[in-house]
Amino acid sequence: MHPRLTHRGPWLAHAEDELPILHSTLIQLTVERLPGNREPKPVWLWCSAASATPADVDRWRQAFLRRFDPDQTFRLMKQTLGWTAPQIRHADTADLRT
Repeated sequence: MHPRLTHRGPWLAHAEDELPILHSTLIQLTVERLPGNREPKPVWLWCSAASATPADVDRWRQAFLRRFDPDQTFRLMKQTLGWTAPQIRHADTADLRT
């Protein structure tokens, strides 16, 4: 697994045909079980640091988990308030959406 580099953005002026290989750290997070007997899927975290100590990996895992709760809370609030629904302003547009 590696980040996909293309000849866009910062790599636009890269002259060689072969793009460079970026050395990094890939972390797989898995849980033992989920509510409702669902099958847990792994979560992959990528970090540009090539050499990571176990303490680094644990810190990144904790940072991801701390960020996860607020993200899911805001997602639930948006769904509850209807902020994720399309805003139809004209009758013709409503006909196209249905």
